[in-house]
Amino acid sequence: MSIITPCPILDRLLAFAEEAGALALTHQDRGVQVTHKDGDLGQALTEADLAISRLLHAHFGPRLIEEESADDLGHDAARVLLSEESWTFIGDPVDGTKPYAGGLASWGTMVAACRAGWPRAGVISLPAWFDDRTDPFAVRRSADQRGLILAAAGGVAYWAPTRAGRRVGELQPLRRPDRRTHHVGWLPIPAQLYTLDYEQGFFPWSESSAAADAALLALGRLDATCVNYKIWDAAAGLAILEALGFRLYRWPDLAQPPAALIDLFDRQFSAREALWLLCRDETMAERLARAIHRRA
Repeated sequence: MSIITPCPILDRLLAFAEEAGALALTHQDRGVQVTHKDGDLGQALTEADLAISRLLHAHFGPRLIEEESADDLGHDAARVLLSEESWTFIGDPVDGTKPYAGGLASWGTMVAACRAGWPRAGVISLPAWFDDRTDPFAVRRSADQRGLILAAAGGVAYWAPTRAGRRVGELQPLRRPDRRTHHVGWLPIPAQLYTLDYEQGFFPWSESSAAADAALLALGRLDATCVNYKIWDAAAGLAILEALGFRLYRWPDLAQPPAALIDLFDRQFSAREALWLLCRDETMAERLARAIHRRA
């Protein structure tokens, strides 16, 4: 399936994303068993996560940083890979494992291609994004699941519909909606560490995954969001949202991000101890920054 401007690196990302989406839905049809990493109830894991992790390695080889094997790779090796001109890939096999296991719509697979320290292309696949809430008892098999792919490369963002995890239409240019919704992404980690002052005109919204959060922002359902999760939760979304004109601002001083993506994160690949605002402009960032307060 061709794209508007031929782009080999985006073709690679899309090929993986479609295969991963179909694989995740097949596992869902069979029934999903949830375990937890090291007994941590906040870190869910399924066989689909592990199967798509293996698929990531099969597609992208040794120049890969992904959730299930990042600890074995290590921060120092990841830094070296990301500093080089050769493509390095960052992937999240199933982002939103709990929504995935629970049969909800807000989960996806994410992969980014990075060069010289920053994501230059990215794909987010949301294979079950269509959520018909008029039938509370509907259970769709994988062949009937309708979803969405968001992508970016060369500073241009795209979207395409999917069925059963695979595209059923050509990629089309995605343009940022200009409407205001007065809602901002508010995933669990910001909610644990910060409070949001509603009297400043912002209201929180969360669908339990960074993939859904990025999609809601790209599609104009959110005005801004907060970033302080793991590197594989951020990379693909940054490539897409920056193509739409969004930028990162550090809370509370609105400093610009570092030149290297990995410098947003600690040695465990986490930005939990920092807070970055992903906003369409500095005026929005200033307003949102005033509405956020660190918990005592």
